This record gives sequence, structure tokens and C-alpha cells, in this order.
Amino acid sequence: MDISEAKIPFSTIVIVLVQLVAMVAFATNLSADIDKTEAEIVRHDARLTAIESTMNGQQVSLARIEENLKHIRIAVDKMGE
Repeated sequence: MDISEAKIPFSTIVIVLVQLVAMVAFATNLSADIDKTEAEIVRHDARLTAIESTMNGQQVSLARIEENLKHIRIAVDKMGE
């Protein structure tokens, strides 16, 4: 059998083309999902940064409150003597 005599059935060509179209559609959707996920990561990173900043401010306030409470306790103890 000579290579020039080999014939590919039409149905095989159609199946390959359909699979190619499906693969391109899948790759396009995958790329869109990746872009969406990257945008979500950036958004979450910004929120996390804001939360960390707020938390640091609250830690400073808590330290000040604790220090004030120490002084108040000392003053109350001196009044009780």
C-alpha cells in the first residue's frame, strides 16, 4: 500500500475538527477564569492590607488602654490605703 493511496474518512476529519474547536473553547474559558482569579487575588490582597493596618492600630490602642488601667489601679490602691 502506497501512502498516496491512504484515505482518511470524512467522519474522522470532522471529529478532529470538533475536538480542536472544543479545545480552543476550553483554553479560552480557562484563560478567562485565570484572569478573574488574578483580579480576585488583588482585591483580597488590598482588603487584607486594610485589615492588617486596622489591626495594628487596635493593638496600639489596646496597649495604651492597658497602660492607663495600670495607672488607675495604682491610684485606686493608694486611695484605699
